[in-house]
Amino acid sequence: MSAAAAIVVAVSGALERLCRFLAKAALIGMVMVIWLQIVARYGLRSPPGWTEELARYLMVWGGLLGATLAFRRGADPAIVTANERAGNLAAFAAKAAVAVTLVIFIAPILYYCFFGPNFDPTRSFMMRSMARTTPGLGINLAFVASAIPTCCFILLVHLAARLIDGPVKMEEQEKEFLP
Repeated sequence: MSAAAAIVVAVSGALERLCRFLAKAALIGMVMVIWLQIVARYGLRSPPGWTEELARYLMVWGGLLGATLAFRRGADPAIVTANERAGNLAAFAAKAAVAVTLVIFIAPILYYCFFGPNFDPTRSFMMRSMARTTPGLGINLAFVASAIPTCCFILLVHLAARLIDGPVKMEEQEKEFLP
């Protein structure tokens, strides 16, 4: 493996660890906020208005970050599976199919995140989100909307690593969960 390829795989690994931490934090935060809402609603009869909204935004971030983890590990949904680590034609075809499918899926998403019709950035999804605030929390909606392009870029890094090194091996995944 060349030095550039090793860097791509290392960056993907670092992003995977960061995404795993943030996805876990989002899930824990979502559970805590929902628990607070339940206690306040049924115990105190006065639920705060922001809890449902915050739980929804944590779910968006956690779900998209979790999707990047599934893709890097090869646990994403697949119609046909092939061993991407083998050095045969089937492995090459599998990698090519994954790459083409992901790029076809992500390219329009990224385009509309940053550009509107006629390459107009002022009409993009992100610019329109920047002009709005959330009703319950009062935060800029661009913070929530940025989950989409962020996860798309992470998926592209993971794609490069997956093309170089294949999905993360099951043995490596199991070591993470063992004490």
